Amino acid sequence: MIGRFSSVEIKDLAFSVLFIGIIFAYPNINIYTILVALIGVGSGFIFHELMHKFVAQHYGAISEYRAWYEGLIIGLILKIILGTTFIAPGAVYIYKDYLTKKENGIIALSGPLTNVVLAFIFYIIALVSNNSLLYFIGNFGFMINLYLAGFNMLPIPPFDGYKVITWNPLIWAVVGVPLIAYVLLNIF
Repeated sequence: MIGRFSSVEIKDLAFSVLFIGIIFAYPNINIYTILVALIGVGSGFIFHELMHKFVAQHYGAISEYRAWYEGLIIGLILKIILGTTFIAPGAVYIYKDYLTKKENGIIALSGPLTNVVLAFIFYIIALVSNNSLLYFIGNFGFMINLYLAGFNMLPIPPFDGYKVITWNPLIWAVVGVPLIAYVLLNIF
């Protein structure tokens, strides 16, 4: 059944979103920065992972998100000590006797494409906003969702891009190359 959640999965999703919000808001943790981080990054993370889950379930797989608590703690430590933002919150685990390369590629592609859609929703919010908080949320949500999409399209395991390029290199190139270019241009 599509959309069924266990209590463990709900707890792991909630904990991951909260931790991600703290990591992105640090060192200026206040209601404003937490709100911006939870809306911009939290929504990108949640919808990315849920899309993987729902598409996998569409293909008849059992799928559940599990937090990687060690990755979240490492991310917080790196932010506190080095000022580096790194998140590895967890993943959707997919169980099925056999997934074709196409099914696996489409499941993988669904997460980054969700981030692209969210990025443009946030862009519209920023564009039409006459409120500084909404403008900031929209601008931040736009940038961070494109970054999440590009980072996840890297063609190396265990990233989504690896599964997509293994299935269809042309689709990976059309989607992944511009997104990865966005990430690289905004890092350097």
